[in-house]
Amino acid sequence: MSEAGAGVAQLVSGAGAGGSIGADGAGAGATVFLAALFLAALFLGAAAFFAAFFGAAFFADFFADFFADFLANFFAAFFLPAFFAALFAVFATSFLAFLAFLLFFFFAFAIVVLLLPPNND
Repeated sequence: MSEAGAGVAQLVSGAGAGGSIGADGAGAGATVFLAALFLAALFLGAAAFFAAFFGAAFFADFFADFFADFLANFFAAFFLPAFFAALFAVFATSFLAFLAFLLFFFFAFAIVVLLLPPNND
């Protein structure tokens, strides 16, 4: 597993030396996570443009296909266990449900980070 992937895994599980995580792994993991959020926001902006340009039917079809196929596999490979990837694939077909899931995952991630003990190396 890459250092970034290990950092995400440690952030989610709270594992690591002495119950804390290494600064390098955590920083790399957080960077990858924030990059994924940025790419999702970038895609949503592009999807909104294409929806206005091509119409809602194109948007709905493309949105469902993209999120159900590509992003579910991406998150399954890098961030989430298979159970959450399956939930993601189901929620991805609904725009509001997807946003709710993303918001839940972001706040769950933030809570885990806030609960981690300080790293006083």
